Amino acid sequence: MIPRPFEAITEDDLLAVIANAVSEGRTIDYKRELPGNSDGDKKEFLADVSSFANTSGGDLVFGMDEVEGLPTQVIGFQSANADLEIQRLDSILASGLDPRIRHVAKVISCQGGAKALVIRVERSWIGPHRVIFKGHDKFYGRNSAGKYSLDVNQLRSAFTLSSTVTERIRAFRADRIIALSHNDTPVPFVDDPKIVLHCIPVESFAGQPQYDVLPFKQNPLLLRPMESTSFDRRLNLEGIVIFGGGSPARTYTQLYRTGVIEAVQGSVLASEYNGKTLIPSVAYERYVFNYLPDCFRALQQIGANVPVAVALTLIGTRDLVMAVDRLSFEVSYPIKENMLILPEVIVQEFSTPPGKILKPLFDLVWNACGLSNSKNFDADGNWVERR
Repeated sequence: MIPRPFEAITEDDLLAVIANAVSEGRTIDYKRELPGNSDGDKKEFLADVSSFANTSGGDLVFGMDEVEGLPTQVIGFQSANADLEIQRLDSILASGLDPRIRHVAKVISCQGGAKALVIRVERSWIGPHRVIFKGHDKFYGRNSAGKYSLDVNQLRSAFTLSSTVTERIRAFRADRIIALSHNDTPVPFVDDPKIVLHCIPVESFAGQPQYDVLPFKQNPLLLRPMESTSFDRRLNLEGIVIFGGGSPARTYTQLYRTGVIEAVQGSVLASEYNGKTLIPSVAYERYVFNYLPDCFRALQQIGANVPVAVALTLIGTRDLVMAVDRLSFEVSYPIKENMLILPEVIVQEFSTPPGKILKPLFDLVWNACGLSNSKNFDADGNWVERR
């Protein structure tokens, strides 16, 4: 892989891999020409890309001549519209791999008006990815000699890794929910019904990264706790916790060094009205809806990658009823469960609108109250707060 942030790669970096004799291998491959439109060319391209995704990630460099795997010259390619070429290749990848992979592409301007193309493929934690183009049904991996077809034992290991990561995420979440149900929190916290939002990068339990959280101590505005105007922060063994709402705290966000975010709000989920304890449906959904993008920005700040598992849990919900209408306080049936542990949503892009992610989860809470769906969103997940 070219040792440069992807957006900063230039022709000089391509010349540097020639000067340094960076051979083709596990994380880089050189191609003289762009893939053609024949079925064979498309299958070869899909095999190359999936082999990176199934192994360690890497760069495909088009417009580079090579001899026995060693790059010799940036020859580039002539194209009237390089953006259309990228769209063509994106289309091949979208329809030819299952599941889809994450990648970025960049056109590099070269001397003489030619262009090179670099496609960076991310290591995938939701694989293995299979080539499905026109009956070609194979999985590929990559080593120092290039790509190869995965055998049965290698496939078994790849699937086991994927399922093990899922199990680790769910085990972590279960442990945290049990702890929070006993009010075992990183700072002294009110013992009231809680909203718990987890954002868990898949790589946190696959690659076990360690991110720098000190910028959030120096500038806590990078990730203030949910629905709090005054707050403090402190470093702890797991990372950094930012908390507010008084003493004991009523809201906190724990940013783990592994990239996991745990945001807990303990002052909004239950409101007393006419002898009943209500879930203020507009307020609590708005708080979570507005806060999720803050979490995504923080993950991007530390360098964490998608996919991210987003999970919502409500603790202390038994006998709570949903305030259906903010003015009349029409209510629903009481919730019978003391905890609503909602399924994780896997997010593939940080740019995904929060309503698309959260509406199905909010709908389940309304289902627990005997109602069909949240009234704060339209069918497309757009916020349409009731007046």
